[in-house]
Parts: sequence; C-alpha cells; structure tokens
Amino acid sequence: MAIKENVIFENVKWIDITEPTVQEMEAVSKQYNLHSQLVRDCLQPDHLPKYDSVDDVDFLILRYFSHVFEKKMATIQELTNKIAIFYTKNFLITIHKEPIQFLTNTQRKYVEPHKCYGPEEVVVKILWQALETFDDPANRLSEQVDFFENQILLKAVTNEQIEALYYIKRQASISHKILMLMAEPINHIKIKDDPALQDVKDQQLKMITLYNQILEDVNNLMNLYMSFSAQKTNDVMKVLTIFSVFFMPLTFVVGIYGMNFQFMPELSKKWGYPAVLILMVLITIFIYGWFRKKKWL
Repeated sequence: MAIKENVIFENVKWIDITEPTVQEMEAVSKQYNLHSQLVRDCLQPDHLPKYDSVDDVDFLILRYFSHVFEKKMATIQELTNKIAIFYTKNFLITIHKEPIQFLTNTQRKYVEPHKCYGPEEVVVKILWQALETFDDPANRLSEQVDFFENQILLKAVTNEQIEALYYIKRQASISHKILMLMAEPINHIKIKDDPALQDVKDQQLKMITLYNQILEDVNNLMNLYMSFSAQKTNDVMKVLTIFSVFFMPLTFVVGIYGMNFQFMPELSKKWGYPAVLILMVLITIFIYGWFRKKKWL
C-alpha cells in the first residue's frame, strides 16, 4: 500500500491510498471511523458508480476510462478503473488500485497551492478529471466510425472490420452506461452556486451526448451493412430465379418427349426433332420479351 498525504485547508487532509489490502483497509476504517460495508464496496474492482452516506461520511465510487485502444476489450473492468472516495468536512480519502495521473495533477494544481477550501471542492475537481478521461476515447471512436462508414458505402468492408465495429459499439455502450451512472455521485455533491460543479454537470452531459451519437451512428452503419448484404442476396436470388424461369418450360417439354410412349406421332416424323428445338427457342424468346416488358431485366 502507498499513501500520500496533502493538506487541503488548515487541518483538513487528503489521504490518497494506492492498492491497499483488506487488512490495511480495516486499519484505515478504524482510524477514520468508516463503515465496514462501504469499505467492502471500495475494495470491489467491478463496482459501478454510486453514492452513499453513513454517519456523516459521504462515500462515492467513480470510474474513469483506462482502456488501451490497441487491445480488443469489451467489459466494464477492462475499459474502466475505479476510484473510491470517503470524505467529511475534516478529511478526504481516495482509494484506487493503481497510480492515477489526473489525481497527481489535481494535487499539484489545486491542493498544494491551497486553491481548494474543503474536501468537496477537491471531489469536484476529481469528478471533472474522471469525466475528462472519456473525451479522447470518444473522439477516437468517432474517427473509427467515419472510417467504417466510408468502407461500407464503398462496399469494401471485411468481416474483420465488422467485428471491429462491434467492439466500437460495445465500448461506446459501456462508456455511455458508466457516464449515466455517474449522475448519482455528481448530483449528491452539496456545493451551492459553484461554477466548477456546474462544469462537471456540463461535462457529463457532453460526454453522454457524444457516446449516444456514436451508438446511433454505429447502429445506423450496421443496419446499412445488413441492407447491403440483403440487397446482394436478393440480386443473387434474382439471377437464380431468372435462370429457373427460363429452364422450367424447357424442362417440361423435354420431360414430355422423354416419357418413351410407343404412340407419339412427333417421334416418327422427320421434322419432329427440329420442331421441338424451334419450340424451345420460341419459348425462350417469349420469356425474354416478357421479362424485358416488365423491366425485370
């Protein structure tokens, strides 16, 4: 376990804890009188964003985007990491599994110069930074969607690209879900008339809008791809149907003269064979003319 301590304002401290064990968290909970159930929640790596308050201690769970784009991942744990936050008027405790750059930036930019006057103000800064981590991934996903749109319209898409499009949809769906759930901790911050808190709410709305647009674009592209695939199948079926219509009457004629009955007058005539061939040609010409008239060819 790694612990960093910073003074926020007067005697109010920010204790930042990285990768604690269960026993170490029990010691911290006794020292700061933290509820055991909330401590268990903060140790669960897959916990979704939430807010709770027990014995005047506010408890938040936030998630931030931490996925490496080179890897194909599509679960909440793979795309995001968790930050657990306990705070009162007298202290702020943040708990996370690995070092987080934006927490270090918050310490240097706001806490060490004493620009914040309470734990809630620091929490607002952390919330904004957590939401900001979703911004660059949204732009990358939008660029990928534009690329696949061109590929689909040019009908040059491959199965691998369709699979990649699924992962884009999955990542956007998970991010959208996390951002929606982040509303609960954001709405429980009790700072009146704070422009920074309003910025956080605006940032959340912006991120939700971006990911919602990505989801709509991906769904439209998948529907477009399915339409093109269905059109291609229809074209193939159309060709096969045309061939079957041409050969069906010819097969019928051949079937009649292949029954080998003894009394079939045409078989004993010299003109029987060419007459049947001419009949087949006329049938073919008639069918072709009918198709052209109906504009099916």
